[in-house]
Amino acid sequence: MDVRILIDEMVKNMGYRTYPGYPEEYIWVDHGDGSGEVIMLLENQDLEKVREFQSSTVSFPGERFLFMLSDGGNKDIISYCKGHKITTVTRDETAKLLGKALIDMHLSSKTTKRPAVRQPKEDSDFILVYLEEGNNPKYIRPVVSGELVTNSIGLRSDLIFVPYHFFSYTMKVVEGENIAIKEGTSMVNAVNGRVTRSINGYEILDSWPTTHREMELKWEPLSSMERAKRWISDSTETEVVEKSETEAFIIYSRSRVKPLEDTIKVKYINTCFYPIYSSSALVMDGFTGEIKSITDYV
Repeated sequence: MDVRILIDEMVKNMGYRTYPGYPEEYIWVDHGDGSGEVIMLLENQDLEKVREFQSSTVSFPGERFLFMLSDGGNKDIISYCKGHKITTVTRDETAKLLGKALIDMHLSSKTTKRPAVRQPKEDSDFILVYLEEGNNPKYIRPVVSGELVTNSIGLRSDLIFVPYHFFSYTMKVVEGENIAIKEGTSMVNAVNGRVTRSINGYEILDSWPTTHREMELKWEPLSSMERAKRWISDSTETEVVEKSETEAFIIYSRSRVKPLEDTIKVKYINTCFYPIYSSSALVMDGFTGEIKSITDYV
């Protein structure tokens, strides 16, 4: 039996779930409370692969585990993992965990099954995006019509829905000598991981009835949350110019607005399909009407 299947069963028995994160070769676990973990299966004593795991997951907000599947323990690997806060699980410890999962699968009289995934028709570009059981992304109603797009750029365009994760946030910022509380929202493109300020005033629909395409989700909410947090911090740190006047002078003073990193709290709101109209390399945003490049979205 595949080791990944056993780990998936072990995760389910703990009340958690695995999800398709990126890079795909690792096992991504969501605890359901905004926390999680990522697991690498190391089939041989290859330190370079461990270095790749470190660099690929260094910004992951949860715990990181290295499951060793081969005999022996490479001291360099163990030392490297300890220095980079990666928990190592030896071959014997891994065998005990997987053995327990196998026994639990054998004794379980009830099997929890995920809803059957509808297979797309051959003539359809539809891709079903799995977010979590019974909770696929809804659709943001386009404000711009397809006819307007055709008239604007002179070419026939296709309606494409791109998945986005929406987050709200609060934090404390230092403004000169004062501390203030700042709130806001952001959205993360679940295809390419880009973060932007969230749109407002949009209407959400359960489905979209006309011909369209849907991009496949690559970034799950948990892995997108850290990207949103980094963007919030970077976009908040600015320089503010203040003007004051006296009888004889106009005085300009500069002060920095800087976020307090440990106070940034990010909360997942939902995931929605965002509308764009694509014609070759040109794209018109279906909500704002802005014309951009297709690389801004995929």
